[in-house]
Amino acid sequence: MISNSDNKISVLAYVPSWFEHDCEKGGGGWLRFKKIHELAPEANINYHLVRFKLELQRPLIIGVSLMFGSLVKVLFQSLKIIKHTKIHLVLSPIEIPQTIILAYLSSKITRRRFVAFLNSVPCYGSIDVQTFRKNDKLSYKSLFRVMKGARKLRLRAILEALAWYAAFKMLDSPSTHIICLSPVVADELSKLGLKGCIVSVYPGNGINYNDISSVTPEVNEKKYDVIYAAGNFHPQKGIFDAVKIWGNVIKKNPEAKLAIAGRIHYMRPLMIDELNSLIRHLGLHRNVSIICDPFKGMTQRNLWKEMKRSKIFLYPSRKDVWSLVIGEALACGLPVIAYDLPGIKYAYGDCPAVCLQNVGDVEGAAKTMIRLLSDDSLLRNLSHKARQYAENHSWTHVVELERKAYLAILES
Repeated sequence: MISNSDNKISVLAYVPSWFEHDCEKGGGGWLRFKKIHELAPEANINYHLVRFKLELQRPLIIGVSLMFGSLVKVLFQSLKIIKHTKIHLVLSPIEIPQTIILAYLSSKITRRRFVAFLNSVPCYGSIDVQTFRKNDKLSYKSLFRVMKGARKLRLRAILEALAWYAAFKMLDSPSTHIICLSPVVADELSKLGLKGCIVSVYPGNGINYNDISSVTPEVNEKKYDVIYAAGNFHPQKGIFDAVKIWGNVIKKNPEAKLAIAGRIHYMRPLMIDELNSLIRHLGLHRNVSIICDPFKGMTQRNLWKEMKRSKIFLYPSRKDVWSLVIGEALACGLPVIAYDLPGIKYAYGDCPAVCLQNVGDVEGAAKTMIRLLSDDSLLRNLSHKARQYAENHSWTHVVELERKAYLAILES
């Protein structure tokens, strides 16, 4: 047992093969863990990383065989680490089935405590969490319906539903410990009636204020009135809402410019066609610019540069808990317009530079934006408050809270 803050906590964690060199393509959850991993030595946490291949390759028959072989290889690698290193906890750092399954199996084989860190409720937003339960049991049929709607290949949908069903069963184990990004996630998880111990850390995310402050755009003058950015373009991340909001803004400010940055998910290659079609339909081709290769996305530093050449950050996401990109926008000095999702409201609701709108209120968001764009004095004031808020949310504090959560689990 560890009780002295001077002692190290050793954690075995599972990460995809591209972790550390291309975390941006994985989204906010992996970016969060990368920052935690970087600062962990300061909090006397020692992470031992086990890497695995994330994607299910084609053709599927070969892909399944390779994935099974990789699973066995990763488990043997884990056993080798645990044999030669004192490991206290086995961690799944994000809510995807591969990491949950690998961490859970390793914990059972090695008799170490299993911890799952959840940035959100798995699959939440794709399906009502209440429909996962059927006669007090997790329903495979419900999961399969979700996967079938999102995947063209029936076999892939069957395999993914099986993986998620196994992962939920492991999360539902009485021996499982779940750490949540926010109390909002803990509340949603309680609806599933999971038997394991659920705790939340708050604040669960920090803001890279010093890194962002060091970034300077080549030209300081404002190039865009508003910028929208997301790790992956997706309807639930508000990409179509952003364009519709902008259509209402242009009626009042016909020369205003919107910048869009992000990446097309490899499973949704036609999203760029849908996005361009909506832009043309609303007659916004002169007022909207996609400022990066939509299949490669944009590096964080380049995104911060483009943010600093904008006046307002627009993020009408319909599915989020604690958006890192909102924090980055605040550190760039941008007022933010977002929907008042419970997680975003909990994380950023006390920041005067974050203007929250009812979910789906396209006209209301447009009116707020028009008001801000017409008042330079108000924009300057909110920009100052945005930076103040960002400066007070350090990652060091977040890592300290992570350590306290691990200690609480070890002492339970």
